[in-house]
Amino acid sequence: MSPRMEVVARQPQLELALISSQGGGYPRHTHEEYVLSANLSGCEHIWFDGREQVVEPGQVTLYNPLTMQASRFEGETRFISLHLGTEWVSELLGEAGLLLGRTAPAFREGVHSNQTLFNALLALHRSPSANQQEEGLVRLLAVLQRIAPPHPKLLQGRLPQLLDYMRSHLSQEIGLDDLCQIACCSKFHLVRSFQQVFHVPPIHYFNQLRLMEARRRLLQGERPAQVALALGFYDQSHMSNAFRRVMGITPSRYGAPRTNSP
Repeated sequence: MSPRMEVVARQPQLELALISSQGGGYPRHTHEEYVLSANLSGCEHIWFDGREQVVEPGQVTLYNPLTMQASRFEGETRFISLHLGTEWVSELLGEAGLLLGRTAPAFREGVHSNQTLFNALLALHRSPSANQQEEGLVRLLAVLQRIAPPHPKLLQGRLPQLLDYMRSHLSQEIGLDDLCQIACCSKFHLVRSFQQVFHVPPIHYFNQLRLMEARRRLLQGERPAQVALALGFYDQSHMSNAFRRVMGITPSRYGAPRTNSP
């Protein structure tokens, strides 16, 4: 059974939701933002970066942008989910003089047993207005900076070129031959090297980039049928099924207009 997603707040660089699930889970997927979750009840088994961990009530999980992740739930599980844009994090840390280099930092990922961080997410979920949510985000990032300082995460070789190529060809079907030309290597070396870094094959990763772009377009008001056609899905049903498995909500419901309190 797919998890159910109830959007609580949506602003530029922020999406806050309440997730509930009776068993089920999420397949391997990724997001372009930081993803934090506060487990309210139930037990979650997570997989990321080739590791497995168990998340109990009162604990927080953290994933950096583009980290491949998956999870499964035991029984009835409820948690707060926060998607936080990299631009906002970089801007805030830069203003405070805490950003090393020019790119968004990579925090220590996985399960965090920290009551202050958990309470910060809970308070953010209860914030009624956009101004209070912004204040809550600053407090949350301050906590995160203390308990999980960023560490460098570098890509080597031709992976940056591969990712740029994937992002610029989301409307097309690409194959290993196309990627091998960019990477200047054999299919065997490409798949093995890509798997070592992202823990999924390159075509699987490419499909996740498509879903991230679908999410962005839906938030801009494009219709699901238009998005499916623009991103090279077989049809709207194909995109809807893939989107719901990852997000726990259909594209039409996800893209529905929503207003927040001033």
